[in-house]
Amino acid sequence: MPGTKPAIPPPPGVSHFFFGLLGLILGGLFFYAGLLKHLAPYAFAEAILAYQLAPEPLVGLVAAILPWVEITPAFLLIVGYSLALVGWTAVFCGISSGAALVGGIKRRSCLLLLMAQAGLFLLVLLITWARGLKIDCGCGLFTSRQVGLVPVLEDALILALVAVVYWWEARRTEG
Repeated sequence: MPGTKPAIPPPPGVSHFFFGLLGLILGGLFFYAGLLKHLAPYAFAEAILAYQLAPEPLVGLVAAILPWVEITPAFLLIVGYSLALVGWTAVFCGISSGAALVGGIKRRSCLLLLMAQAGLFLLVLLITWARGLKIDCGCGLFTSRQVGLVPVLEDALILALVAVVYWWEARRTEG
């Protein structure tokens, strides 16, 4: 209505900052992992070949595309949560215009893509472990290690964390 002030959003709670920081960390993790794969495409292609799941003629294509499918939503998630954290901080300090920074980038879409990737990586690890292949998991974030219980648990934890942040985003935006 003309002449009325827009509603001032309620101040964010601790959960906003906790899940915002968790979203930043997850975005950084996926961005770093994708960047490592992008910067070493031949090593990544060899890791894909070792899993014996993709047809050999498609390995180069997968090695070229998959890092970007990981990097892009991770980068957008980092930007989205960075802006949101600044916006939430501004709102918390009583600057209502900070709310304009909160919803620009669709973080749920980014989280959904990263959740799908984490689920796919976990599935591939489980299939490879069940087949008894003794190969390097190609996770490459910290050290090289064989496919087994530890990489499976790490991927399951990452998948669970992405799912929890997605659930929080869905509840926050719908309610």
